[in-house]
Amino acid sequence: MSDSTNTGQVSDALKQSLSCLPGGLPDVIVERILRCVHYEPVIGIMGKSGAGKSSLCNTLFSPPPAIVDAVRGCTRRVNRYHVRCGSHTLHIADFPGIAETPELDRQYRRLYRAWSSKLDLIVWGLKADERAWKDDLRCYRELLNAGAEPERFLFVLTQADKMEPCREWNNSNHQPSANQSENLATKTELAMMLFAAVHPVIAVSATEKYNLELWAEALIQALPVKSCSAVSLHLNSGLRTERVQKTAREGFVSVAGTIFDEAASVVQTSGKLVRQLQRLRQRFLSAVHVIWHLLF
Repeated sequence: MSDSTNTGQVSDALKQSLSCLPGGLPDVIVERILRCVHYEPVIGIMGKSGAGKSSLCNTLFSPPPAIVDAVRGCTRRVNRYHVRCGSHTLHIADFPGIAETPELDRQYRRLYRAWSSKLDLIVWGLKADERAWKDDLRCYRELLNAGAEPERFLFVLTQADKMEPCREWNNSNHQPSANQSENLATKTELAMMLFAAVHPVIAVSATEKYNLELWAEALIQALPVKSCSAVSLHLNSGLRTERVQKTAREGFVSVAGTIFDEAASVVQTSGKLVRQLQRLRQRFLSAVHVIWHLLF
């Protein structure tokens, strides 16, 4: 079924659920809903050079958007990638990695500061086996001092398969050994504490496909509600778990509720009309819940 057919069906179903509203309010609400459906989120990928940021990005989204070089960092400027699915587009801003040279770091930190307010979410890659994150901390604190909001950052421990003792990694099951698991848990707790992380920090391995479902769920939960449905659409199919879809759907229903409330606020209400609007709101949100899968 084409996007235009879906849009027409959705528009008709929503307008029917809003038919009791006066004047042109149903059209206003449906137009705003459809603008939200086609919202184009922008996710930033930041962190230290060689942390596997681009590899993680390629594993999450389909088609893989980023260029990866196994020897040197590929990203020398902000590379913008566009992941498309039908009429929907996700923008990914892949930033150059810090901690290469002091001169480049100064340039890159300026880039980070200039972009931080433009991003729906910033995914910050921390190498799991890194002994010191002082460069990451310095850059992150600069961004906070410049006005960035802590809830916009989602930290992730990358390259979990390289955690010592790395030779113990179970290649057959793509899982860490008991010793590695203990060390990964310790590093996760350390990252949570040092960065005062708002969202859970999860250890992953892009090459081993380790913990990716869990992390995709954390990604969707960390996104602003206006963005989570659109981003979930672009995840690799294996990462669109029931929890991912439930979180995205509930977020979109919440956005729809806000749109309804703002539109209905212009209606002069009495006690009886308030009750009618409450019932109408519930019917409208139930319709949004049912047709969500047609939108995303």
